[in-house]
Formats: sequence, structure tokens, C-alpha cells
Amino acid sequence: MNLIDVMERFPDQQTCIAFLEHVRWNGNPKCPHCESRKLTRREHETETGRIGRWNCQDCKATFRVLHGTLFHGRKIPLQKWFLAISLIANAKKSISSYQLQRDLSLNQKTAWFMQVRIRAEMATKGTLRY
Repeated sequence: MNLIDVMERFPDQQTCIAFLEHVRWNGNPKCPHCESRKLTRREHETETGRIGRWNCQDCKATFRVLHGTLFHGRKIPLQKWFLAISLIANAKKSISSYQLQRDLSLNQKTAWFMQVRIRAEMATKGTLRY
């Protein structure tokens, strides 16, 4: 998938979260804390940026689909993560963190961090886990 396809398929944060929910849960979400299926989706809290949150009715935990993934706890938008994954996966030899910095408008340390995390995930099973 090239960069234009990535941007067309994932134009905003909500689309990225919906894709990850489909890939990870396939319409049947479960709590990562207690494995319960008794969940309720929180209403979209766009003013606070807390999109895609779920409440577990058994253990009373709140979570997102990002829990336990390389995206968990990161402030970088998912679109940039998906673009970085595409750039790294499509690179003929390799891509430097300086190139990621320029392509994604990040600082070099952030680009390096993303690159290391993506490569580590790719090395675990050959593909990214969701």
C-alpha cells in the first residue's frame, strides 16, 4: 500500500481506531483486563480527544483498542504511525530516522523511537500485532 492509499483509507483518527477495532476484535470486543464481553462504548468525546473508549461492566475498567499494542500511551496520531509503517515496509533497503523525520514532520528522536518500535513488532511475528 502506498502513501496515497494510506491517506485515503485512513483520513482521520476515528477511521484508524475503527480499523484497529475490526482487525483486533472483529466486531466482538473484550476487556483486556478481565476478558469480559460485557462492555459499553463511551460516546465520542471529541473535545477531549478520547475517541474509541470502552467501559467494562465487570471490572469497571476503561480502555481503548490501543491497549497492549505499540500505539498504547503514545501521543502521536495514528495516521502518522500508519504512514511510518507503510514507509518502513515499502522501503527497498531501509529508511533512516532522519528520512522519517522529514516525511512525517516529526523530530528525529520521535522518528527513531517509532522506527525502533515498528521494527521490533515486525520482528516478533513477521507482521504487526493488533
